[in-house]
Amino acid sequence: MRPRSVAVVGASPRPESFGFKAVRNLADFGFKGPIYPIHPSADEVLGIRCHKSLAGVPEPVDCAVIALPADKVLAALADCAAAGVRAAVVYASGFAEAGGHDRQLALQKLCEDTGMRVCGPNCIGIVNVRARTGMYAAPLPPTPEGELAIICQSGSVCILLNSVARLRFSYLVSSGNEVSVDIADYLDFFAQDEHTKVIGCYVESIRQPRRFAEAAAAARQAGKQVVVLKVGRSERGRAAVASHTGSLAGSEAVYADFFRRHGVIAVEDVDELIETLVLLTNLTSMPARGRVGFLNVSGGENSLICDVAERFGLALADLDGTTVDRLTARLPAFAAAQNPLDLGSVMFDPQAYRECVEIFGSDPNIGMLAFAHDYPIGLSQGSAAIYRTVADGVASVAPSLGKPVVAFSGASGGIHPGVTAPLEAAGVAVLHGLRPSLAAISRVMDYAAHLRNHSQSDAQPLTGSPDPKWLRRMQSGEPFSERESKQFLASHGVPQTAEVLATTAGEAIAVAEKLGYPVVLKIESPDVPHKSDVGGVKLDVGTAAAVASGFDEILSNVGRHVPDARINGILVEKMVVGGIEVIAGLSRQAPLGTAVLVGSGGVLTELIRDSALALAPFDRERAAALVGQTRLPARLRGYRGAPAADADALLDLLVLLSHIGSLYGDHIESLDLNPIAVLERGQGIQVLDALLIPVVTSKPDSGHYS
Repeated sequence: MRPRSVAVVGASPRPESFGFKAVRNLADFGFKGPIYPIHPSADEVLGIRCHKSLAGVPEPVDCAVIALPADKVLAALADCAAAGVRAAVVYASGFAEAGGHDRQLALQKLCEDTGMRVCGPNCIGIVNVRARTGMYAAPLPPTPEGELAIICQSGSVCILLNSVARLRFSYLVSSGNEVSVDIADYLDFFAQDEHTKVIGCYVESIRQPRRFAEAAAAARQAGKQVVVLKVGRSERGRAAVASHTGSLAGSEAVYADFFRRHGVIAVEDVDELIETLVLLTNLTSMPARGRVGFLNVSGGENSLICDVAERFGLALADLDGTTVDRLTARLPAFAAAQNPLDLGSVMFDPQAYRECVEIFGSDPNIGMLAFAHDYPIGLSQGSAAIYRTVADGVASVAPSLGKPVVAFSGASGGIHPGVTAPLEAAGVAVLHGLRPSLAAISRVMDYAAHLRNHSQSDAQPLTGSPDPKWLRRMQSGEPFSERESKQFLASHGVPQTAEVLATTAGEAIAVAEKLGYPVVLKIESPDVPHKSDVGGVKLDVGTAAAVASGFDEILSNVGRHVPDARINGILVEKMVVGGIEVIAGLSRQAPLGTAVLVGSGGVLTELIRDSALALAPFDRERAAALVGQTRLPARLRGYRGAPAADADALLDLLVLLSHIGSLYGDHIESLDLNPIAVLERGQGIQVLDALLIPVVTSKPDSGHYS
């Protein structure tokens, strides 16, 4: 990251070659150390003397840029290692990303054997802006020095961000295939770098989530913000055929919870990423408390701001009574003292405008002041002059408010520099576009609240250890039946319905008489995960005759639909009447860990798709927040006169599931508890159906996080 000398292996006098561009970027960007072009026959590149090999370089080389095709990279790196070069940047593609897995494995082994640290392959390199070190394959625009470090697993996105003139950088890293140095390593480096304040990441995969979490924690403790755009967030549908939980637990929600837990700001697209980075790099402090206050000169646009803010869950501040009184006294009688505040009535009176901005911005309930106005680059000269006066009013007050102030234009596509100049001079971040601007403001407000309210992780220390008996059973690879799934849960303290396995109709009748009518009859088979789909369930069975006929009918239905299914018998259960039907379960989400899911349950689970999830383990507070993300709270409180349900028992179950998920996370692919009956308050819960699906192989993921 800070080499004192750089060799370019594959340097070339041909202007179109990467070797030429690598030398030119180092020279033109102002690298102060020696540059050693390596070429077997050329005398010089860009006036810099070439050496035939690294062995001929007169002094130690810190880092080598490998500007050669993929098939020549391994030999070149072996030469580097022999010459004592400890780090390299490898531009070439043609490794795992293009089917060259064996070549990448060989490169990885070389790094492990020699201790060499490699950026790439399949990357465009590293730029240390402060040290003017441009080990970069793409043309470098004038890159102003700042406090923003960028890590991109996509070279093209790195080029895009480097070309955004509004961003000022400390480092740019295109990490590529990350054969020996990955995003967690770079993040940890920037967490400790005194010249970096904000870290932006474009992420396709996180192979070491524990290391990433540790590096994110180090950044947070150093007062630095980490912003991540994670791509490939669509649902994986893991175990979707057999498991409701697996089909509901999409990777987008899992990554969102991972980032939330570790204080990382997650954004949705490149526009949000840019605006969030612009905002953070201009903030001198996080919002200490309160919500957002919006200023504008248009009532109509204020309505649009409210609409879009609601989409992002961005809460607007309620104005203090003193603020309302002072604004009412200063504004014309027809103007409303409210948030958002329309100051169109005083925009042509600079003194009144500044006073209203100061009164509004000083409200104790406002943690961030957002100045919303339109200043597209095509403003007429007259309009620009008017809007410049308005911007002057905000800029003159902003430094004295003692809280973050941000400005944004309602339209994307460029801003008028004459209008925004006073804002930028006052240290006010100027954002582009209503949607990405409000998204950025929302992300930062959420992050500030997270810092205030969650100084500790919501994960709880684990106690106990996995039961060896159940570990062996899971490692066998054989599917679980409902009865065995429930036995596993019962052994870990999860309440179950009373049930007995019957192998004949006579046994079923005897069990039903003992349990008491009504009962439920269910097929017991490891090969029938969704029993109701094949006629394998009978509800509300109230007589001995109905038990006998139901027993035979279930066997007939299953035999017709799943002729090869192994049948253990028929489960006879005491029927639970009433309660709120809920689904809960576990879904393995390698490499991040195991997620706990909760939502509206029953046969319509996947149709309704009302669910939320969080990574295990977690505490009761997080369990309550998880339930709060669904439609369950209103039903649990007692909807339309229904009695209140035992929400506390549901929270206890979720915490227990989160610990089961952590203990057995490498061995459970998914675990469905659907439905669960949440009974009246004080009566607990009953698991009515359960299905455990073990992993195909018992080998743990190397990056498993818990």
